[in-house]
Amino acid sequence: MSITFKGVVAKLVAAAKDFKSDILKAAEKAPAIAADVAKDAPEIEALVALAFPGAAAIEQAALVAFEAIATAVEGAGPAASANGLSVSLDKALIASVQAALPALKAFAAKL
Repeated sequence: MSITFKGVVAKLVAAAKDFKSDILKAAEKAPAIAADVAKDAPEIEALVALAFPGAAAIEQAALVAFEAIATAVEGAGPAASANGLSVSLDKALIASVQAALPALKAFAAKL
């Protein structure tokens, strides 16, 4: 059995069409999936809080810190990778990180 370039390309095209079809089907179902996830969010958050006290505070602090870092990197453009970057953190962010540190340290000690 010989493999031809045309045969490989035909299979790639067919796979790409199938992939596109699957993506379009998933996109149609996305609103229903998002609604189910949103509906279950309080229960999931409660289970996470039981398994890992302080997780919500750590998650929130991490997201806000990452947003501050991403905004600074995006604002600096190419200069950020060429010269490094210093990021200023406001009092609120520092306070939220400080509040999350004990829970994070407790979790790290269990690892």
